[in-house]
Amino acid sequence: MFNFLKKKTMFGPMRQMLADHLEQIGEKRKSIPEDVFDVTVFSIEEILSVFESMDILMQKGDYAGCIRLSRSILENSINLQYIYKEDVEKRAKNFKLAALNGLAKKFESLDDYTPEAKEMYGFFQEKLKEYEPEKRIRDKFKAVNSAAMYVRSYKRLSEHVHPTYRSHRLDYSENRPYIEELKRTVRADTCLITLIALERVCTKYDLDGGVMMIDDLGYKGTVLFATNPKKMEPIGKP
Repeated sequence: MFNFLKKKTMFGPMRQMLADHLEQIGEKRKSIPEDVFDVTVFSIEEILSVFESMDILMQKGDYAGCIRLSRSILENSINLQYIYKEDVEKRAKNFKLAALNGLAKKFESLDDYTPEAKEMYGFFQEKLKEYEPEKRIRDKFKAVNSAAMYVRSYKRLSEHVHPTYRSHRLDYSENRPYIEELKRTVRADTCLITLIALERVCTKYDLDGGVMMIDDLGYKGTVLFATNPKKMEPIGKP
């Protein structure tokens, strides 16, 4: 369990870490409430999919594409951290209901409101009686003590997702502070925030977890991260 993964691609170890945790969660399915299980698996699969896409872009040296995708990793990771912070089952259920609420609003905008649509809309409204509007992502960052990351990373990445005018394209081969900060966000911060989310899951349901090293841009030394610190105790003991 404590094997350190060799980096064949930029995000290969992170992808393997996520796949391992999905397998561990699957083994614990019977002991995890349904809504919590569904949301946890969904979030981790979403993050894994983005890392897979970013790996392809990195092989082409496409930092601009990675920057646009990496915001999704931050958002999914913070959502998971927020759910696992407290009231886990309630928050997981509400997260699922948020998607149902979005679908119900689409029915409200139908031009042809058929009897079938009315019946379906009524079904949605019954299910949504327990729904509470989800907090804004900024408030979720704050709730999990990551307000600084929201300002430094999430807002900055949002500028690259939304159509913001720039007089010239960024050259990611340049060694400039802003460029280096963006690279660190893509190559290191995305991994760290994902590992923190995995730690919340592992400690809640006593999964074996895993250990990963982050030795990329912007950190003084190597970051060694265990997604279940309790499982690290045997390391180094006879």
